[in-house]
Amino acid sequence: MAQAYGSPEEVRSILFDRSRVWTVIAVALLFALGLGIRLYDLTDPPLDFHPTRQLHSMMIARGIYYENLESAPQWQRDLAVSQWKAEMLLEPPIVENLAALSWRIAGAEYLWLPRIFSILFWLIGAGFLYWIARDLTGANGGVIALAYMLLLPYAAIASRSFQPEPLMITSIIAAWWGMLRWYRRPTWKRALIAGGLAGWAIFVKSVAIFFIAPAWLGLILGSMTLGAALRSKQVWVMALLTVIPYAIY
Repeated sequence: MAQAYGSPEEVRSILFDRSRVWTVIAVALLFALGLGIRLYDLTDPPLDFHPTRQLHSMMIARGIYYENLESAPQWQRDLAVSQWKAEMLLEPPIVENLAALSWRIAGAEYLWLPRIFSILFWLIGAGFLYWIARDLTGANGGVIALAYMLLLPYAAIASRSFQPEPLMITSIIAAWWGMLRWYRRPTWKRALIAGGLAGWAIFVKSVAIFFIAPAWLGLILGSMTLGAALRSKQVWVMALLTVIPYAIY
C-alpha cells in the first residue's frame, strides 16, 4: 500500500525548506501583511479592544507627560498628575513612559503613537518566534508559526492596543529564544543572555512567570539531572537573573 505521506526527509525537501529565496519572500510578505493590517485605521480612538485597560495606560501616560510640561497651565498639570496617581499601578509603567516620551518629542498627545510601539513590539516578537520554530522544525515550521502570529484576527487587534501585553508577549518569546540557545550550547554568555531576557519578561509583567518557569524547568531537566542542575553555577545565575529584576521592583 502506498504511503499517504512522505518521510520526514521528503517533507522537509518541499516548500520553504527547499528554497531560501522563497523563504525570504514568504517572510517578507508576512511581515508586510502583518504590519499593513495593524496600521489600518491607526488614528481611530482606542475603543476597538479592551478600552478600559487602554484608558488605564492612557491616564498614566498622560500624567507622566503633563508632570513636567511647563507650557501647560498649572491646573491642567495638577489634574493630569492626580488622575495618574489615582490609577492602580499593576506593573512597571514601561510602555506608558515610552508613550509620554514620544508625546514630548511630537509635541502633542497622539494616541496612535502608543499603537505604533505595540505593533513594533509584536513584529519583533514574531521574528523571535520564527527563529525558534525554524530551529525546531525547519523553515516550513518557521513560516507557519510566523503566519499564525501575524495574521490571526484576534492577535491583529490585540497587538496594537495600548497596554503592556504586546511587550510582554515579545519579551516572553525572546526569553524562550535565549533559553533555546543556551540549551543548544550552554556557555556563560548564553546563560547570562537567557537569564537576563527571562528576568526582563517577568519585570515587564509578573504573569510572564507562568510561561517562563515551565520553559526553564523543561529545558534544564531535559538537558541534565536534577542533581546536576542544583550543582550547576550557570543554572543558579540564570535563576537569579530571572527573579531579581522584579524582586527589586
